[in-house]
Amino acid sequence: MQKFAAIGLFGRANAGKSTLINAVVGERVSIVSKKPQTTRKRILGIMTEKETQLVFCDTPGLHQIKNKLDAFMHAEIMATLKGLQAGLYLVDLADLRPEEDQNYLGQMRSETQFPLVLVFNKADLVEEQVVKKAEQTYAEFFPFARTFVISARKQKAVADVRDFLMKLAPEGPHAYDADYYTSLSEREIVEETIREVALESYFQEVPHSIAVQVEQFKERGNGKTFVEANIFVERDSHKRIIVGKSGAGIKNLGKESRQRLNRLLGRDIFLQLWVKVRENWRRSDEWIQRLGYRQE
Repeated sequence: MQKFAAIGLFGRANAGKSTLINAVVGERVSIVSKKPQTTRKRILGIMTEKETQLVFCDTPGLHQIKNKLDAFMHAEIMATLKGLQAGLYLVDLADLRPEEDQNYLGQMRSETQFPLVLVFNKADLVEEQVVKKAEQTYAEFFPFARTFVISARKQKAVADVRDFLMKLAPEGPHAYDADYYTSLSEREIVEETIREVALESYFQEVPHSIAVQVEQFKERGNGKTFVEANIFVERDSHKRIIVGKSGAGIKNLGKESRQRLNRLLGRDIFLQLWVKVRENWRRSDEWIQRLGYRQE
């Protein structure tokens, strides 16, 4: 008898949704960064254990809508609410903002036809009294099916969340083969990995305006995979920062990206990167779609 459940992850930006999915699935499904709105699309993390398959839908964090990209990410959140068997609402214990979470949960209430589990994350960063007060406060916001206190980064109590969801999963056929761990294509894995390295490398200097698009992905006769990708930014000053003096910045970014991709894809990658300026691309419907941010 097979069991299957689609699980949505919700919460404010930087609550640790991507880190939790990576911890549960056991693979690097979603990119992780301290920069808000790192996750832009719904990304599926797939965990199959014996007869049970859980598919986790990592959504962008709650944020104000300021441009076309923000609107796309908000639509991704709302679309994820449909067709779920359960949901996790993550709260960052080290950065509690009860009023924002209460407002977000109020928006979700009418659309939530599934059990919603409250997950307090980053418990390793706060004192016990902070946890107790948060539990009392948030219990008034929503009829949560269960509450967990975890540290996704340190894998504390992550197994408890996984086990609860596995028991919750109803009978049903699996949606993916057992050896799948993500819905991302190899091209998308390349794009997300390069963007992750860029966010890490230029956390202070370059804002949330980086996008990556693979132009070529070809297998070569020498056993290597040739990948050419463009990194888009909105200002010339951002391009100069990424390229660096005498090209040192883009060289280091390419080296780190290639090493990660070799591990993730299990092959030898030859990576060629270009940095291009597209002013205000986040406000352009055309460029939002060209860069893959469109509703299916």
